[in-house]
Amino acid sequence: MSDVTSAPAGRPREARIAGGLARAALLRLERILAGLSPGFVVVFGLLLLALIGLVDAVTGPFEVAVFYLVPVGLVTYCRGRWLGVAMAGVAAIAWGVVEVATGVTTVESRVTYVNALTRFYVFEAVSLLVAPMRDVVLWERELAEREAAAAEQLRALAELRDALEHQAITQGHDVRALAEMRRTLQDLHAPTA
Repeated sequence: MSDVTSAPAGRPREARIAGGLARAALLRLERILAGLSPGFVVVFGLLLLALIGLVDAVTGPFEVAVFYLVPVGLVTYCRGRWLGVAMAGVAAIAWGVVEVATGVTTVESRVTYVNALTRFYVFEAVSLLVAPMRDVVLWERELAEREAAAAEQLRALAELRDALEHQAITQGHDVRALAEMRRTLQDLHAPTA
């Protein structure tokens, strides 16, 4: 027997539930972020980047490199690819400035510029990966709204069908009762032979 057939039956269901929860969280996050003005998001991203640079300078050898991705991803997700590219450039420059300020490298060293360019490419890769996510989330929300509208229409049609069936049944009993009464009356009034 293979491992696939011996796996518990609940796993695919759990994966669907987890995926649904992740989509719901992403939709909630997108709704919150969509309400923010473009200027606020960019300024918030720059302030967050400055804070991360300050923490990077203070912590010394403790590596906080992954946190530089947060403002890049945030601005890219909220405001699109091109502002994400700009934030990627600012993040690469900020990281380079912190390295020069802390004495890790010097302005004259080629390594400083190679590192900055490499970091820019990494940040830009993140920007390229995050940018389509918002489009997909918006598309998914639009589909969910259309699905909800279609479900509401189907519910209304089902209620109408049930009401018409009930009316037909009720009138059907009335028609049968009237027909039975007519026959009875005809039998009563019919001349006996």
